[in-house]
Amino acid sequence: MSILHESLPDSFEERIETEHLILRPYQEGDESDFMRLLQENAAILNPAFGGRLARVRALDDARTQVKQLRTEWDNRKVFDFGVWMKPSKEYIGDIALKNLDHRIPKAELGLYFTSWPDTREQAIEALQAILKFAFDTLALNKVYMRCTASNLCFGELVEDIGFLKEGVMRSDYKGADSDELLDLIYYGMTRQDYEHMQQHEEETNSTAMA
Repeated sequence: MSILHESLPDSFEERIETEHLILRPYQEGDESDFMRLLQENAAILNPAFGGRLARVRALDDARTQVKQLRTEWDNRKVFDFGVWMKPSKEYIGDIALKNLDHRIPKAELGLYFTSWPDTREQAIEALQAILKFAFDTLALNKVYMRCTASNLCFGELVEDIGFLKEGVMRSDYKGADSDELLDLIYYGMTRQDYEHMQQHEEETNSTAMA
């Protein structure tokens, strides 16, 4: 058992509700929506999520993937949230904390949303909720994200909410269905960044209420 696993609380609320969204782990019955969103957005999900696209070709594949994500959640290896609108309960995206490193501790952020960029505001709302989960509930010290040039819109998104661009790793990624080597752009938010952001928000709200 990893140090990170031991440091996590024994139990915590899996379901997160924001003003407009519900974020929760995947469960049996989600497979149709899960597969549909992947298929409808395949063009923009490559190459970052090429592996997931390759694994989910049919409904049984989606059912298997949903079960696997639940198992990884229960084992605290990956915290993958589906994102639903409320009250319509429309499934609009996926946001996850993965590649957990207990030494720091830190985790990699991964996300995708349907109908981009129309869902950009919802993505920001989901991101803010996941950062709170990462730093306040899991007590991580850093959250980072990697993206290729084709997914730069998500890099710009996380920069808008306080991530810093940390650098470019050249020829560091290969998609699931290509031999082309791609550059990876790294973005990060530390605990100190997060706490400064929270403090600034509190001060801004206090000033507005004065």
